[in-house]
Amino acid sequence: MDLGLKGKVAIVLAASKGLGRASAMALAAEGAAVVIGARNAQVLEETARHIQGETGSQVLAVPTDVTKPENLEAIVAEAIHTFGYVDILVNNAGGPPPGTFEKFGDAQWLTAFELNLLSAVRMIRLVLPHMAYQCIPDEKVRCAI
Repeated sequence: MDLGLKGKVAIVLAASKGLGRASAMALAAEGAAVVIGARNAQVLEETARHIQGETGSQVLAVPTDVTKPENLEAIVAEAIHTFGYVDILVNNAGGPPPGTFEKFGDAQWLTAFELNLLSAVRMIRLVLPHMAYQCIPDEKVRCAI
């Protein structure tokens, strides 16, 4: 399938395994360059080598803990330094840990909030200025280059 992603640049978070890895693999298989982030640097590097070997697309691994703002700044900076722009952002993180609602205290809910919502908000704020909007003629859409 050709989704028109050749030449696009994607950042995928929590990409060393599971859904994040599958997302990065699918984007790379479509021809996108992929910047992947996850906490475990060794597993992340192995994932990058695997995806690049399978797809031939460029894959950049940047160790990233999405709950640390400085890590989010670093992965965006690496993406911009290497590619100059970003087209796609996959905010992928999960939690709280398995368990039942009544067993979670405020600390677990705050951790989940930081992991799932605040990390996504921070990444969008960081990436948005580096994304190019495409304009469609004769449509009233916000356009910027």
